[in-house]
Amino acid sequence: MNDQPWTSRWIFVAGFSLSLAFFETAWAQKSLGTRWSMDNVPEVPADVIFERDVPYRKGHERWVLNVIAPREESQTARPAIVVVHGGGWGRNDHYSLTSMGFFLAQQGYVVVAPTHRMIQDAPFPACLEDIKNSIRWLRANAERYNVDTKRIGAYGDSSGAQLVVMAALTGQKKQFKGDGPYGEFSSEIQAVVGSGTVGDMQHAEHSDRAALVYRNLAGARGGKLSEEQISAVLKQASPATYVRKDAPPIMLVHGVKDHIVLIPSTDEFVEIMQAAGASISYLRYDDGGHAVMFQEQEETMPAMLKFFEQHLGPAS
Repeated sequence: MNDQPWTSRWIFVAGFSLSLAFFETAWAQKSLGTRWSMDNVPEVPADVIFERDVPYRKGHERWVLNVIAPREESQTARPAIVVVHGGGWGRNDHYSLTSMGFFLAQQGYVVVAPTHRMIQDAPFPACLEDIKNSIRWLRANAERYNVDTKRIGAYGDSSGAQLVVMAALTGQKKQFKGDGPYGEFSSEIQAVVGSGTVGDMQHAEHSDRAALVYRNLAGARGGKLSEEQISAVLKQASPATYVRKDAPPIMLVHGVKDHIVLIPSTDEFVEIMQAAGASISYLRYDDGGHAVMFQEQEETMPAMLKFFEQHLGPAS
């Protein structure tokens, strides 16, 4: 793929320039990618409020989220970021990206970190329906958390990246709405950042590990689906299927040395977005692995903040 004009450099958000001064904070001294769980919660910074295990609907243990918000009051409604954890749609929870949530709240965002039903609970699109439900919950509770409903972004890592990119691209498509509450509210997102994002689950180049997980996500574990049915779900779950010119702005971060989600799928997804005239930014790291967002956090975090500021407006 080295003959492509953009592979030797990063495609940045136009006009990118941002001081790295905020990385002198306490959270910058450790990786923002540290994995947490409900049994291992980090110390809460004094300048944020942390609401834990808030249900966004009733009936399943996975239908919960955490809210992380700036402690300082704001006279104007704030933008919000929905942060979705990775884990191959089969593990981790709404605590996984807690340090990332603290970091974003310290920049002035209201952060919502949901979890969702896993592969073992239900196949795709259950996980996407849940994330959309959590976004509708956020809009339904916008006044309580002083959120501007026209300025909602999302960040996702790995499988979480697939979910937030899918949520952005599918907008209000009824096929993914699910049966959850708050149906009168929109699940649309205004800007998305994804790290380690699969663009096409049927791409010719996949790691064996990822290919198996994709098939399980499609419902292959029970052995009741035909190959044709599995293929149809894989297409349905692939962001490349829903590329459109008027898609919300998307920024992707990926490492060439990612051995889980191989980069050709993401490269081609970016090309498809560009060909459609959609708003796509791409940070491509030659030495990055699957955790590139955090391996290169001194560059990726300022780029993400600049991206959200450009598309959501100032955070405070």
